[in-house]
Amino acid sequence: MGSKMFTVAVKLRDPVYVTIEKPVLDKPEKFSGRNWKPTFIAWWARVGNYFKYYETTYVMETDKIAFVGHWMSGNAEKWYQAHAAQVKQQNKEDDWTSFASAIKTRFSSEFEQCDAMHKIHRICYT
Repeated sequence: MGSKMFTVAVKLRDPVYVTIEKPVLDKPEKFSGRNWKPTFIAWWARVGNYFKYYETTYVMETDKIAFVGHWMSGNAEKWYQAHAAQVKQQNKEDDWTSFASAIKTRFSSEFEQCDAMHKIHRICYT
């Protein structure tokens, strides 16, 4: 977490305002979908925590989806672009629940399979 701060003004009563300084969170690192660094599960949890912390900033579901796409690179970014094209081709607008389900289906299952293989390999050779 950086040392940056942002200010939130809360209106209590006319004309009294209280300023609350809240630390600025670093954005999640980009997820590439390769080498699982960071792992999808850890990255997705960080994305969720970021959105929860900034819940008044990311109110629109389309904003959340766009920012998640911005935090992707490589294979993950290619998946995001293909997903967006598919939704557009179907003349639909993506919603957060559908998007979250799709991204979890695409990336968490691969991670779990890879993790299971590593565990099996460690058991066999230790």
